[in-house]
Amino acid sequence: MTAPVAAPVTRPVPGPDPRGASRGRTARVAVLGASGYSGHEFVRLALAHPGLEIAALVSREFAGRPASELLPGVDARVTALPVPVAPDALPGLLADGVFDTLVACLPHGAWKKLAHEMPELASGPSLVIDLSSDFRDGTGTAGGPAYVYGLPEAFRDSLAGATRIANPGCYPTAATLSLLPALELGLLAGPVTITALSGVSGAGRAPSLRTSFTELDGGAGFYKVGEVHQHVPEMARNFGRLAHTDVPVAFAPQMAPMSRGILLTAIATLARATTPAAASEAYAERYENEAFVRVLAPGTWPETRLVKASNRCDVAVTTVHGGHTLLATAAIDNLVKGAAGQAIQNLNLVLGWPEGWGLPVHGNPW
Repeated sequence: MTAPVAAPVTRPVPGPDPRGASRGRTARVAVLGASGYSGHEFVRLALAHPGLEIAALVSREFAGRPASELLPGVDARVTALPVPVAPDALPGLLADGVFDTLVACLPHGAWKKLAHEMPELASGPSLVIDLSSDFRDGTGTAGGPAYVYGLPEAFRDSLAGATRIANPGCYPTAATLSLLPALELGLLAGPVTITALSGVSGAGRAPSLRTSFTELDGGAGFYKVGEVHQHVPEMARNFGRLAHTDVPVAFAPQMAPMSRGILLTAIATLARATTPAAASEAYAERYENEAFVRVLAPGTWPETRLVKASNRCDVAVTTVHGGHTLLATAAIDNLVKGAAGQAIQNLNLVLGWPEGWGLPVHGNPW
């Protein structure tokens, strides 16, 4: 028996009637770090979401300048956006009730520092989603609530009632979804080795020699290989939480000459011999009702271009070495399912909206 290709668009995600949701609460969102790639992507997706209103755009570089300069891809003729402000304007806007939801799209460490300097931003909004790694370990700001880790397909139940959400990293999202069924079923017998190609946007928008066209074009290279990458502890936490035992992780990330996308491979020893067909069937069954995970048919493998600009993760799996080794693969758009799209997916869940509301499931391969 071969596993079918999952069909996410034909299976509605459970949730309330969107017509009722649109008559209810609108989340007034302040986007902190709106000039970065993930901030740009969040605004682009939010503008197509009936329940989200962009109430504030926050950027030191673009403060006081027209929103069209900050977001040149947005057509100002049809979409009115607020004039960007500097971060120090946020406490006043919060006090005036301009926004109730804060989405922090800052480099790692920046939101934790700002929350310490402006504690009203950490405690005042009814909902905060942090796209950095600052609170993915489940901690929170001093005296504030702990952050809940927001990977819906793995930990959906823990998001109910959450007011502070730590959005997962792009690599851990792809890695966890590539192994989730095997981890939950207790199929793995030891350490996991992960390799992944990443688009340049994963390094952020700040210019650097490493991500310049001349340095990157025409080649690909490893960086932070072994156990030193900042996402290794996050992967290990996820794997351990799903498997209910420690799962050591080795990681070999690579920068590739593409703007978007992550193409990931995970390899692990199996506790018992498993056929490729059985592995595929287990994955198809686990993800049958997940709108944003598509299990590919045996012999078909993920491609970054097929998930580009979508909130979908494509996965495919087989076994090798006589069925004793699992080889799992995944592809995501690092700016959507790996960042801004997943943030909106989490917003939908905690606000009681349909989980897939306003999110693209189809890729844009060309």
